[in-house]
Amino acid sequence: DALIEGPFLLLLNLVDGESDGDAAFFSRDLTISGNTEAVVSLRNALDDVDGSIAQETADLFGPPGRAVLGLLRRRGAAI
Repeated sequence: DALIEGPFLLLLNLVDGESDGDAAFFSRDLTISGNTEAVVSLRNALDDVDGSIAQETADLFGPPGRAVLGLLRRRGAAI
């Protein structure tokens, strides 16, 4: 078991590879507990992904999903 905690928009950016997970961890914006080996494996897997996981997920929900993701991204850019 592993737990990764942080602000939602930071986690969204981490999933998309737009934020540096190491920097977030060392600045204490991101907290990890439990099986750190599993978290490192997840990080490595996310690094190997081409494209945006968030965008692909939003696309599954059609226009409403894309609208919500766009809203989240704009909100994140405004912060």
